[in-house]
Amino acid sequence: MSDRLKALILTHNYPRYQGDFAGVFISLLAKNLPEQGIDPIILAPHDAGAAEREEIDGVTIYRFRYADTDAKENIAYRGNMHQLVLKSPTGIFRFKHFLDSFRNSALDIIEKEHIQVVAGHWLIPTGIVMRSIKKRISLPMVLSSHGTDIRLMRLYSGIVYQYLKGFCRSLNRWTVVSNFLREAVLEADSKLEPILEVLPLPHDETLFYRDTAVKRDPNLMVAVTRFTKQKRVDFLIKAFARVTERNQMVCLELFGSGPLKSEIIDMINRFGLKERVKLHKAVPQEQLREVYNRASVVALNSYQEGFGLALSEAMLCGAAVIGTASGGITDIITHNENGLLVEVDNSAALAEAIMQLFDNDELRSKLADAGHDHARQTYASDSLSKRYAEIIKEAVKK
Repeated sequence: MSDRLKALILTHNYPRYQGDFAGVFISLLAKNLPEQGIDPIILAPHDAGAAEREEIDGVTIYRFRYADTDAKENIAYRGNMHQLVLKSPTGIFRFKHFLDSFRNSALDIIEKEHIQVVAGHWLIPTGIVMRSIKKRISLPMVLSSHGTDIRLMRLYSGIVYQYLKGFCRSLNRWTVVSNFLREAVLEADSKLEPILEVLPLPHDETLFYRDTAVKRDPNLMVAVTRFTKQKRVDFLIKAFARVTERNQMVCLELFGSGPLKSEIIDMINRFGLKERVKLHKAVPQEQLREVYNRASVVALNSYQEGFGLALSEAMLCGAAVIGTASGGITDIITHNENGLLVEVDNSAALAEAIMQLFDNDELRSKLADAGHDHARQTYASDSLSKRYAEIIKEAVKK
């Protein structure tokens, strides 16, 4: 009998094509599992243009259908799942059908592929599906949370967690990507402490590194973000307006999209920053490496960020970083050691931090070097994948 394990990995977010960054960190974990004696099988939602079954990097991927046309399969991969669900009774009905299709496909694969353990990503929606599976089949289960799901759990704590409490307590293991998320889960239920573990997001060192072929711009600051309330881009614009009063050379480039984009554009125009602030759409990971390598400073001033992926990726590429003393960002940045931390929603403090780095080349270089070393040691995909495999194996033995 083989000692290898067959694991079904459930996720609503997984790369659909080469260069896609949807759930890319899950694919990093998955492709390293075979070396650890685990054969992963992915189940994710279908999307237009994606194959219903394929193999990439030695990983089998199934994509379940949940509508009769590609155009109607628009619940996943858009970044607005919960808004879509909650805006109308029709949205709730469509979401239920999505969950039913997810569960039924998972049950089929469990039987067909002789699955021995289920590993899901995100409490919502995947945890809901796992809860339903658990009622039908007794299998070890591991859950991994990355931020958005825990934020939703806290926002709707009375309803969501009461519904999922029994399932959560039945989990064999539960990983979260930051100490901030760990504390948030324990606030909801302290009895979960024995199964909780912080496991940071893995990074692809073949994509994110110091690229000597790219010239760093000593006057460029970058923010890779989304234009949402949580990301606080408006405070970044206010801070940058202060910076431009004292420094005529520094420029800001924003990469991303989101519902508040038009408001951000209005702010840029209102502050007279059109020539100093440029907006770009989100770019593939390969292009992000160039973006980070061009930047001297990368900022992420969001509120209660689950992790802060843009900062750790920027560190790997040798940029100095500024973040807010909030959420998972404090796991990534140690103030004045490998970056700078500022108070949330304090544009004056953020402006001072920006000026500090652009006025002091020696400090900027020192923090960038320390950040690079920290990111390489902490977020290496090999070591994190190995630990993820150990967690899955421990769940089976429990």
